[in-house]
Amino acid sequence: MKHRANWVSGRPAIENRVVHIDLKGPKIPFDSFKHFIQLLARWGINGVLVEYEHRFPFLPLKYQFPPVDRYTKSQLKELMKIAKDHGIEWIPLFQTFGHLEYLSRLKGTTDMFENPDYIQQLCPLNEKARQYLQNLIEIACEFHPESRYIHVGQDETFQLGFCSQCKKEVEKNGKMSLYLKHASWVWELVIKYRKKPMFWNDMFFSENCFHLLSKLPADVIPVTWQYDDTSDISHDVIVGGMKVSKVDAKHLYKIPIYGKVVARFAKKGDFFEDLPENVKNIIGIDKNTGYPKSFSQLKITAHYNKNFWATCATYNCSDMLFSPDFIRGLFNPVSMVKAVLELGGKGIIASNWARAHSYAPISPPWTLNLYNIAHFACASYTGETNPEDLKEIGKLIAEEIRMPWKYGEFSLDDILWIISADAPGPGNIRKIRQLTEVANLLKMNSCDSVFGRWLLVSIEAQLLYAKLLFLQEEARWWNSTKKEIPGIIKKEMRKRFLQICREITSLEKKAKFYYTQHVGEKKSFNTWWNGLFELDIYLTEKAINFL
Repeated sequence: MKHRANWVSGRPAIENRVVHIDLKGPKIPFDSFKHFIQLLARWGINGVLVEYEHRFPFLPLKYQFPPVDRYTKSQLKELMKIAKDHGIEWIPLFQTFGHLEYLSRLKGTTDMFENPDYIQQLCPLNEKARQYLQNLIEIACEFHPESRYIHVGQDETFQLGFCSQCKKEVEKNGKMSLYLKHASWVWELVIKYRKKPMFWNDMFFSENCFHLLSKLPADVIPVTWQYDDTSDISHDVIVGGMKVSKVDAKHLYKIPIYGKVVARFAKKGDFFEDLPENVKNIIGIDKNTGYPKSFSQLKITAHYNKNFWATCATYNCSDMLFSPDFIRGLFNPVSMVKAVLELGGKGIIASNWARAHSYAPISPPWTLNLYNIAHFACASYTGETNPEDLKEIGKLIAEEIRMPWKYGEFSLDDILWIISADAPGPGNIRKIRQLTEVANLLKMNSCDSVFGRWLLVSIEAQLLYAKLLFLQEEARWWNSTKKEIPGIIKKEMRKRFLQICREITSLEKKAKFYYTQHVGEKKSFNTWWNGLFELDIYLTEKAINFL
């Protein structure tokens, strides 16, 4: 195998091409982690953004997470050396404001939160919390002597002003004043160690204060994330809340072929068209459709701050239960690459969210995201983002993830598109037929790669899930006449339910073996797998017994 993929030659289109590795989900096996870094280097990626959460060797607290949950110092040093040797910059991410749910798992931490009843955000005026963060930044900077950047999170701080002390501050000066007071203090700590702080800048849009982006210190890098835009136009923008387009509130006098009509309404003042003219001019309006142009927050950020980086999502934690959304996970990154090139951005990050927070369901195995990551790597290196480019590169992507390109008359792209899109037809019956056909196609071809094994497991799991949902639908259909149902109907439904349960148990054994080899530890597998099936097995059995 060549040292680099075929697309890695000449000067890259975007200077910094970074893949986010989220460790709040599975703890990636050490050997698998090493191989992943080497694979990213082969694909032309030159940075990894590592979100440690509870996987860091030592937190500046009395109590620590169990050793089995953490990487050792020597393991991380070896991973960082491998990254450096392969031309990849290691960028650590430590949350310093919101999304600190994991800390509540340790004794003696809940008094640091803005709202102790909902442990999401640290209180910016709490001295204990500030001391913790000061010590954490010191440890983080000293542990990463060669990292130029430290990402400090600071997104989705929706509980600002909850505690009595913060409430007074907010009432006097506003939420963004309190936000910036804390955020700036953290940035100064990072700069003190001669590193550049990065942060997610969504709160500037949530609070409709994006003009303040022009006042950030020169060494601070705002990072804009937008995960839903997948083309040149969008149905809405998020500026001071969701602003939908009036186009979606008007009848277009045409019937869509499959799929649902997009129809949304908002009160006066909350439409995209109600935004100030200067803001609409920055975003742009598509002349043919009347929709706003895509990546509104990115364009506004670029207008006010030239230091910006962008973040797309090859995997978003709100994607599908069993696998990434291969459609959104391809077109969001590729479309954002195009936007970053047009706006002159110096960096782009592909996020791969392992879970929304440490109490949320675990996302599907990150190994299933290799297809989307490879497409992101190619687009960000070459700058080729047209549909013709994607079609041309498809066969090469398949080779890189060791998958066949053709499945009869279908390509790998066709297969991934089919399992990501809604199946036409009533209820779950069409989905069952569609997944069965795709699974049979995969079984007829050699899919022995990590991606291929997991693709088949995920399709088989999704098929069993669809069968459970179909049984629930059947129970609902029969419910109104349950006293008259022939006994053979209920008997047959119970028989199918028991068969599905046996197949789930059998598939679990195979899935666990693959998972612990390549994806993560047994604990995170159990969290993921139980989250997929446990509730619906219970509901299906109750629904059948109710008849």
